[in-house]
Amino acid sequence: MNFSFLKEKGSKYLIWILLGILVLVMIIPTEDKEAEDESFVSEQRAKGEMEDKLEQVLMAMEGVGNVKVMITLKESASDLFSEETEEGEVLGVVVVAEGAGRAEVDAKIMTSVEALFGIEAHKISIVKMRSQEVGK
Repeated sequence: MNFSFLKEKGSKYLIWILLGILVLVMIIPTEDKEAEDESFVSEQRAKGEMEDKLEQVLMAMEGVGNVKVMITLKESASDLFSEETEEGEVLGVVVVAEGAGRAEVDAKIMTSVEALFGIEAHKISIVKMRSQEVGK
């Protein structure tokens, strides 16, 4: 058999074959990626539920008024934090409340968040909610 065409054009065919294999490897889904996606979705759902519950608890307190809450969780071991934290651990909480800015209300919010999430006071931020003008 005459394989002279492989000597002349063989390197071109080899490059195309390798590129084809590379494309196939890149598009093949991996189970690890799917598991990570499912884990991320469930973690986000749990975070949303925690935020909703905290908002309900804080709004039930006298003097707090309307509340918006944001919770930051440890998402993965690759995060660049100097402290050792476990995945899903609460790293910080921001509370925006109508009644914030008064010492007694801020103290109630602070102690409640500390007790619920077991985090230090410096990881909790309490901010007064911007007043919303009616009719605009």
